[in-house]
Amino acid sequence: MILAHLRTFPTLFRISVASLVAYRAEMVIWILSTTLPLVMLALWNAVTADGPVAGFDQNGMTRYFVCTLIVRQLTGAWILWELNYDIRSGALSQKLLKPIHPLWYAALTMVGAMPFRMLVQTPLLLAVVLWRPEAWRTPSLAEVSLFVVSVALAWLLSYLSQAFFGSLAFFMDRSMGLWSVWFALWMLFSGYIAPLGVFPAWTATALKWSPFNALLGVPVQILGGFTTPHDAVPLVLAQLAWVVVAWVLVAFTWRRGLQSYGAVGA
Repeated sequence: MILAHLRTFPTLFRISVASLVAYRAEMVIWILSTTLPLVMLALWNAVTADGPVAGFDQNGMTRYFVCTLIVRQLTGAWILWELNYDIRSGALSQKLLKPIHPLWYAALTMVGAMPFRMLVQTPLLLAVVLWRPEAWRTPSLAEVSLFVVSVALAWLLSYLSQAFFGSLAFFMDRSMGLWSVWFALWMLFSGYIAPLGVFPAWTATALKWSPFNALLGVPVQILGGFTTPHDAVPLVLAQLAWVVVAWVLVAFTWRRGLQSYGAVGA
C-alpha cells in the first residue's frame, strides 16, 4: 500500500505546486513567519559578544540558528489546521471517499511543498552567511547522510503529532488549545529559541531524550556539527522510537474518531 501511495506522489506534487502558485502570497507570508531563529540569532549574538555561553561563541550561535532555520522549514506541517477544519465542517466525508487515505494525501502534498519553502528561505540564509562567513562549516558525508535520516524522522514526528492533536477534534472542542500547550513546550524545550546547553544541567538527560529534541534539536545538532555521528546514532534511534509511539497514537485516535464521526451521520 505504501508503494501504491508513493506512485501517486508525482501527481500530488503537481497539485501541491499548483496550490502554492495559486496562494503564493499567503504561503510566502506563512513561511516568513517561521523565521524566529533569525530573531533569536540577533539576541544571542548580543549575549555572546562578551564571551561564549554554554560553549557557544558568536560563530557557533550563528551556525546553530542557521541550522535551526533550515530544519524548521524542512519539518514544517499544517495538517492540524486542515484536519481540524475538515472534521468540524464535515468536509472530511468527501475526502474519505477518495482512494487514497486523507492523511497520506495531506502528507504527500506537504512534502511536495518543501522545495518552495527552501527557495523562499535561500536569500535569508545567504545573507546570514555573507554577514558571518567564518561561521560556515561543511558537514562530512557521514553527517549529511545521518542528517537526511534525522530530518525525515523529525518531519514525520511533526506531522504525526499534528495529526494526533487534529484527530482529537473528533472528541472535543478544544483540541487546538491542547496543541497550543504542546507548541509552547516545543518552542521552549526543542532548542528553537535557545540551545539546550543553556538549560540547567539537571534537565539535560530529560531534554535530550524528549520528543521535543527529536522534533528539532537532533537534526540541528547533526547538521551544525555539535555532535559526532557516533554520538548522534542513539538520538536518531530515539527519534524513530517516538515516531512509532506517535504512529500508534494517531492510528488509535483516527480509528476511534471515525467511529464517532460516522455515528453522528457526518
